[in-house]
Amino acid sequence: MIDFEGEAVHISASPGAGKTTLCLGIVSDTILNRGRVIWACRKMPDPDRFREILHDIDEQGLMRISILNFSSDFAGKLELILRGTEDFGRDDVVVVDDWCENHGRARKDDISAAKKLSSIAHKTNLIITSSSYEDASGISDSGWMTRGGKQIESTYATFLLLKHPKKDGIRIISGEDVVILARMTKKGLEKIVS
Repeated sequence: MIDFEGEAVHISASPGAGKTTLCLGIVSDTILNRGRVIWACRKMPDPDRFREILHDIDEQGLMRISILNFSSDFAGKLELILRGTEDFGRDDVVVVDDWCENHGRARKDDISAAKKLSSIAHKTNLIITSSSYEDASGISDSGWMTRGGKQIESTYATFLLLKHPKKDGIRIISGEDVVILARMTKKGLEKIVS
C-alpha cells in the first residue's frame, strides 16, 4: 500500500486510526513473501489483533519475526536494532511502533535515534510510527500534526493515517503527493481501488 522506494517511512496516526494494524499487514505480506521482520515497540500489540492479522503465517514464517519491546528506551535499544539488520535486504522490513511517547514533545534522544536508524533505509525497508496530535494553531490542513517536527520530516517520508470523517471503517493515508483510501478489515488495512 505504501511504496518505500528506498526511503525511511514515518506513519503518524490519529488515535485509533490503525497504525499498528497497517504495520502488521505489512509484516504479514513481508513474511508471506519470505522476508524477515524486526518489530521494535514501546508497547506490545494487542495479542488478539496480532493473531488475527498474522493468521496465515506458519511456524517457519513466525520464526522470521524478531520482537523487541524497548518500553521507554528506544534510544538505548537502537544499537541492538541496528545489529539485527546487518544482513537485511529489500525483502525485509524493520518496524518501530511508537518510536516516541504519544504525549508531549518527542524527546531529543528519541529524535536522534530515529534519525540514526534512517541510515538503514538504503538497504532495507523501514517504518517508524507515532501518534499524531491535534493542531491547535490551525497550520495543518488535516487538523493533525506529526511528532518530531522538521527533524523527522527531513529524514523520513511522512504519511498521516486518519479516520475518515464521514465513513466508518475507512481510513485516509496521505503523504506528499499521495492520498490512499483504505478499509479496516480483520486482515488489516485494505486499499480501496477506485
